[in-house]
Order: sequence, then structure tokens, then C-alpha cells
Amino acid sequence: MASAAARREAGPAEVFLYGAPASLYTAKVRAFLRARRTPYVERFPSHPRYRSELREVVASHRIPIVEFDDGLVLQDSAVILDELERRYPDPAVRMGPRQKLATLLLEVIGDRGLAKAAMHYRWNFPEANEGFLVGEFGRSLRFPAPDAEVARLGERVASKMSSYLPMLGVEARTIPAIERSYARTLELLNIHFCEHPYVLGGAPSRGDFALMGPLYGHLARDPYPLRLMQRMAPLVFRWTERINGAERPSPEFPHRPHGLEPADQVPPTLTAWVRHVLAGYADELIQSAARFDAWSRAHPHAPAGSFVSPEGADQPALGPIIVDFHGVKVEQQALAHTLWLLQRALDFIESLSGRERAACEAWAADAGAAAVLDIRLTRRLTRMRNRLAVE
Repeated sequence: MASAAARREAGPAEVFLYGAPASLYTAKVRAFLRARRTPYVERFPSHPRYRSELREVVASHRIPIVEFDDGLVLQDSAVILDELERRYPDPAVRMGPRQKLATLLLEVIGDRGLAKAAMHYRWNFPEANEGFLVGEFGRSLRFPAPDAEVARLGERVASKMSSYLPMLGVEARTIPAIERSYARTLELLNIHFCEHPYVLGGAPSRGDFALMGPLYGHLARDPYPLRLMQRMAPLVFRWTERINGAERPSPEFPHRPHGLEPADQVPPTLTAWVRHVLAGYADELIQSAARFDAWSRAHPHAPAGSFVSPEGADQPALGPIIVDFHGVKVEQQALAHTLWLLQRALDFIESLSGRERAACEAWAADAGAAAVLDIRLTRRLTRMRNRLAVE
């Protein structure tokens, strides 16, 4: 836990966010802090406190990490948002069951469902992006520093991150489908934000924050996809500005009440967008769950608390899968972390009964999510010491 002196270092700040501007998952947490007007200070991984204490506390090198002014330290964006929502609730964001289910699925989508586009448009346009990204990564590790040192550090990070493209199935054969899918993603979201300032109506909620990860952290900051979004979907770009600026009210919607849609409504425009994304993502979730079930059968006597990865990797790959991505067969890795997020949606719908469950199942069918919500994991997933484990 943090010392009292260290917690007072930034004065009135209540939250210390250790992350980076180019980090997808940092963007997700930062979106909450800005939209909820939470007193916070952002620090780079180069900060002495991150290097000397926090990495050891969380036993992870991943960002973001959040340290609260009472000494609590958390890693993983979903865990962080759980605590932030507990501490900084917005009374106007009161969800009905359908809205809650939609939000849980949006977090699953934000975790990996847009990763192909986010990584393609970041790493496959070096003439537009490379100089920007090398500087971004380098400065997050050492600043101020000579240009050559910033470039050296930035290139090291860029080389590692771009090496993940094959794991996600991003290759020459799949790129046309990725670009077509992303163009439709922008088109449908632009339609939605023509009618609504946020994903569930008139107030930003967790679904917005989850989508800000890929849609802002990569796709509205990196030079090439930034220009693409501004040209193809200016209202999506305005949504990112609206959240980052904590606009209340938004000038486009001056008379819109601050709150979610009434009567547990999920806007049809959002449902149409979810349907499109899941048409290319549901099979990945289904195949990944099958891979995890195969792991469970191969380790029938693994006690509760056993790491899914024998090396203790925090976000392990489960092995190769072939998935249907909008009609194109994609070879990639099954990634286990998203199954832990999906488990939340599965738990939620299982907790419902009667009319509430029927309403959620009807919405899920309309949104193309029925097959995803039929997934049953053979063992429950949890996180132990910031590693994925089984219960």
C-alpha cells in the first residue's frame, strides 16, 4: 500500500492513473475519470513510484494501474472500473436489465471485438503512424530525454506490440474484410450518434468507457485512423471529444436530459451496431470458449486458484482457432481474458427470471448475441494476483 506522503504528493487528487496516451486500456479508464469529473493525476510508467513500488504491488508490468488516495492499488481496466463505479456513481446512470446486459456485452466487444481494426490501422500504415507512435511510446518510458533515446525506447515497444498482429489474425488475406467491417462499424455508429450523445442515451456509462479504449486509444488518436474517422464518421469523433471534455450538456443535444433512455430501452441504432460487430466476433468467442473447455478437460484435477497459463501469464493464449469473421476464415489465437469478461454477462442473465430474463433474451436475439449467451464454461474463471485462474 502507498505511504501517506506519496498519496499526498499530488495534492487534492483522489486517483492516480499510471498509463500512457497511446494505451488502449488506459483510454478506457481515463474516459471514466474525465466523464465523471473525478479528481485524478495521470502518470507515465517512467514515474519513479511506478517503477519502485507499484509494479511489485500488482505483480504486473501492464498498464493501466490505478492507485487510490487511501492506498488501494488495482490493475486491469475492468477491475479498476468496478471500483471507480463504486466510489464515484452517477445517480442518473440507473440501468434496467436490458441496458445492463448491453453494457456487459459492450465491455466484451471493447476488450477484443474491435482489436483487429485497432491493430491493423495502428501498425499497417507506418508511413502515417510510425513517427507518432515511436514518440508516444518512447516518451511514456523516459521524458525528458534525448530524441535518440526516445526513439530507441519507442521502437522497442513498437516492435513488440506490432508482433501481435498474427495472434489476432491480421494478415494480408484478412485485411480487406477487416477494413470493410470497420467502415460499416463507423457508418452504424455515426447513425447512432446522430440521435444520441452516448451509447445508452443522454449520459455516458460503462459501455461508452469500454468502447473508448479501441475507438479513442487507437482509432481516434493515431494519425491514419484519426483522419479516416473524421472523414467517414465525424459524429463518432465528436463522441470521443464529448467524453474527454465531460460535456454536460452537449451542444448538439442542449435539451437532452442527463440520463439513460427511459423504460430500460436500448436504442435500436445501438442494437444494429452490436449486431454487426457480433456477426464478425461471436464465432471467436464461441471457439475461444471451446479451447478453454479443452484446457479444462486436460487439467481435470487443477485445484482452485490454478493459473490458466503454466507460466502464470496474466492474459494467456489458449491455442490456435479458425473463426468466421464476416464470411472470411481467420486463423488466430484464442485469448482467455475476454472469456472472464464474458462470464460476467453469462452470470448476469442467469441471475434473471421471468419477464426480465425474457426481455433480455429477446434483446440479445435481436442483437445477434443469443449464441454468445448460450456459451457455458466448464470451469469458472477468476483473477488471482492479477493472473487468470480457475475457481
